Amino acid sequence: MMKFLWIPVGLFLILAQIPFFGSPPEEPKEPESPIKGWVEVKYFQKVPTLYSKAGNRIIKAESAGSRSSLFKVIGEKERDLAVLKWGWKISNVVRSAIETRKDRFDAAARVIVIFGRGGPLKRIGMMDPAGLRIEYIWATRLPRGHLFDHPAQANCKIYVVETGEVKVGRWVYFERNLHQDFKRAFETEPLPILAIGIQTDTDDSNEMVTAYYSEPVLRKK
Repeated sequence: MMKFLWIPVGLFLILAQIPFFGSPPEEPKEPESPIKGWVEVKYFQKVPTLYSKAGNRIIKAESAGSRSSLFKVIGEKERDLAVLKWGWKISNVVRSAIETRKDRFDAAARVIVIFGRGGPLKRIGMMDPAGLRIEYIWATRLPRGHLFDHPAQANCKIYVVETGEVKVGRWVYFERNLHQDFKRAFETEPLPILAIGIQTDTDDSNEMVTAYYSEPVLRKK
């Protein structure tokens, strides 16, 4: 008789743990990132660049025929700040890069700014954040100050802020007025800043580069 009673009691205990309407769906997990506060974006069929922390607010990027990006979403209070400051140091330029060609557009160091309207970017996932885009690059041969269209991406303008091998192995620091750069690039009034990013890539050239970035920060004019 005790055996007969044990079956419904055990069944009751099991059923008591199962919600009537099934388990609630799990919240989607944020993509893992090597740097706290940044989201890594990886690209289809591309080996990702290796990013790591290399000191206080310093990010190391190691690229060997690879490409991926780090992005940071900008808070609402910072979206209209005009000045972007950062520094970088590279081991070498991408010697076979031709920045104006889609199939050779690699850069030893790149800082990205995304502009747009709408709500906050809560998730970036496996895609770059959408919006108008400015990139500041360390080029191989193009002259400093050169502005050109991205060879493969619409609504993206490229500023060459450093070039060649003269300053390889040294920290180089920049301060850019984003409002002025936006007006020059897009010939219209600037939009709010949604995200900033960094990228070191050699997927087209299959070369090797190591770059260090001081994390870009936004400031008032």
